Amino acid sequence: MKKSSTSHHPIALVTGGAGFIGSHVVDRLVADGYRVTVLDDLSSGQRKNIHPAANFLHADIGDPSATAWIRKNKPDLICHLAAQINVRVSIKEPVVDAETNVRASLGLLDAAAKASVKRFIFAGSGGALCGDDSPVPTPEDQISEPQSPYAIAKRTIELYGMFYQREYGLPFIALRFANVYGPRQNAKGEAGVVSMFATGMLTNGDVAVNGTGKQTRDFVFVEDVADAVLRASKKKTLCGAFNVGTGKETTITELFHHLAKIVGYKKKPKKGPPDKNAPLRSALDASLYHKATGWKAATPLREGLKKTVLHFETEIGASKRICLYPFKKRS
Repeated sequence: MKKSSTSHHPIALVTGGAGFIGSHVVDRLVADGYRVTVLDDLSSGQRKNIHPAANFLHADIGDPSATAWIRKNKPDLICHLAAQINVRVSIKEPVVDAETNVRASLGLLDAAAKASVKRFIFAGSGGALCGDDSPVPTPEDQISEPQSPYAIAKRTIELYGMFYQREYGLPFIALRFANVYGPRQNAKGEAGVVSMFATGMLTNGDVAVNGTGKQTRDFVFVEDVADAVLRASKKKTLCGAFNVGTGKETTITELFHHLAKIVGYKKKPKKGPPDKNAPLRSALDASLYHKATGWKAATPLREGLKKTVLHFETEIGASKRICLYPFKKRS
């Protein structure tokens, strides 16, 4: 009897697959031949981000339907990218944060172990585990004590993942992302500074730089992050926690000026409040992951910023743009 044409394609579940990073990961997995199911509650993700070839399960990661799907379908790969991402919410409502970022994530890990999932990739946070006492760029073994419930949860799931790996043989990888930016990033609420700056500038609104503006972050382009996830899916012997970043520091003031030049924005930045529970300097040493997989951030910051601005120009619409072709003004 002839097998179906899809029988040899591996199955992947991507939580948060309608969101910013998740949708880019789904695109790469589909292109690589996976049969992908997206699990997303659309609280921040959007249906339009979901690849047309992917299946969609509209549910919260804490819903029984999520673990039931894992038990029934026994996917080859789980990419767990869904999370409560607002650090301020985690500080004000630690229990609410833990319900999603600890309890629901732990449920997925447990279901994955019992379903003999071949690879579980977790979206960790390198920046949240950096502190003012951390060397810069920070290697995996010199992280600081977590300063927010959000960071505590990320580290907790890493430890649980390693427990499930030791005790149940679940292949677990935590990819500690730096500050990811790029097309499809949500510019509303607690979002990435790049998306907030870009959309504010494109509509000629006021843009605030928090604190002194001298604080540094490691900005890594989302397509490079998706490539890092895809490489992790292919390395059968790879386990543990790895940094995914550029290793380069950029101050928030420098970022403001880069984007202002690209957009043609003339206003000076407003002054915002300093960020609490965040280090003054942050950059990740990703040499361990480079040695393990050959991965390296390939997109220069200015190139990634240009691609991001072009995306938001299209999203905002021509009627609200302050310059139609910002990149043609320079050679």
